Amino acid sequence: MTEVSEWLLTALLNHGNALLGGTLFLAAFGVPLPATMMLMAAGAFTRQGVLPLEGALLSACVGAMAGDGCSYLLGRTSMKRVPRSVTGSQGWQHAAALFSVWGGWGVFVSRFLLTPVALPVNLLAGSTGYPWPRFMSAVVAGEAIWVVLFGGLGHLFAHQWEELSQLAGDAVGLLMGAVLVLGGIWALVSSRRRRPGAGR
Repeated sequence: MTEVSEWLLTALLNHGNALLGGTLFLAAFGVPLPATMMLMAAGAFTRQGVLPLEGALLSACVGAMAGDGCSYLLGRTSMKRVPRSVTGSQGWQHAAALFSVWGGWGVFVSRFLLTPVALPVNLLAGSTGYPWPRFMSAVVAGEAIWVVLFGGLGHLFAHQWEELSQLAGDAVGLLMGAVLVLGGIWALVSSRRRRPGAGR
């Protein structure tokens, strides 16, 4: 466990749900903080009577959702600084069209499963003009699952939450690796199919 993690755990014991919500807000906004670890620790602390369960759930949800919303708005406002040569390019238009179709699922899944890409997804949603109501609907559903899932694991296994947190981090890392490999294969196959004379 890093010094930052140890400091955050001590602060969580001293400052409770306000610290939990603030940490998850900053993590969703892009600050590299151990959000899942903090959530599981908070779940364990609710089991031990250190934190109130309802307050922890509310603080975690509000903090994470607010951070997602702010990072979306950051992507939206940054559009003014992106050159038109970029936003008008075929690649950008393709990404925007693809996100308009699958973006909701991307936002939803990246809240609790593919968490390392949550911030880029938020920024992409904002910069491509993905509708705010659809974005926040996916955020609310995904973050609720994340909070209940990992906070619940910490609550149920209060004495082993540190080991579970490590396992969860390893599992997400393996899953991200698999997604990147599959995405690379898909991109390679797609590019070969688009070449002139492909398939003849």
